Amino acid sequence: MTNREKGTELENWVLEQFKNDKLARLSRASGGSNDIGDVVCSDYFIECKNWNKKNVNLSMKTWNHLINQLPISTTKIPIYVYKNNEGKRFVVLSAEDFFRKIKE
Repeated sequence: MTNREKGTELENWVLEQFKNDKLARLSRASGGSNDIGDVVCSDYFIECKNWNKKNVNLSMKTWNHLINQLPISTTKIPIYVYKNNEGKRFVVLSAEDFFRKIKE
């Protein structure tokens, strides 16, 4: 399976998790257009990354790239979904956003 196919598989898996959200969809051109992230839904902008390594690090440069794309007035939460080479998936979001969603 190519890296692109693995990435598409992860994006489709994430989208499936939001099947009850009628606004959930894959971004046009997988985030390569004016869309933010790879999956867009009612409450989140989601960037998906499939890593061909066991340990995955989120650099501040990568995080800031997603944050800087957000519209100023949005209430949507930015999220990174990673999959490592063992097939384990992880979700990364700010602690403030995480605890705010828990309290809702």
